[in-house]
Amino acid sequence: MAMRLAVWWVRLVYAAWMVPAGLNHFVPLYPQPTGSQALSVGVFTALLDSGMFTLVKAVELLAGLMVLLGWRVPLALVMVLPVSFTVWYWDTELQGWWTASAIYGWAVLSCNVFLLYAYRAQYRSMWDGYAPPQVPWRREEAA
Repeated sequence: MAMRLAVWWVRLVYAAWMVPAGLNHFVPLYPQPTGSQALSVGVFTALLDSGMFTLVKAVELLAGLMVLLGWRVPLALVMVLPVSFTVWYWDTELQGWWTASAIYGWAVLSCNVFLLYAYRAQYRSMWDGYAPPQVPWRREEAA
């Protein structure tokens, strides 16, 4: 029971970060942090100029809604893992390991990893032995 409550709580906390962070790019809610170090500003500018920032924010928003609503949560967690890792890297390595930003980066990545662990049973079939490829429209009927 305690694990269920912990998973529920972390899902809410994680979604409370992802939904506003993703939505903020499309509907300005608060000023977007651009970084305080030369490298972090450079990475942010490159993401913005390349258009990748829009993709990142769309993934954050979509995955946040999926986690919040409980719809395809294991898929959402895998989908947003690269974003969580990038946020962690930007907040720790680029902003500074001993900054308030680093705490935020660790929190984001930790929530994602904790939830991936909590949903580990749903990923188990990916690691099963060999499964021969099947074409969906040509399945052989069981004899």
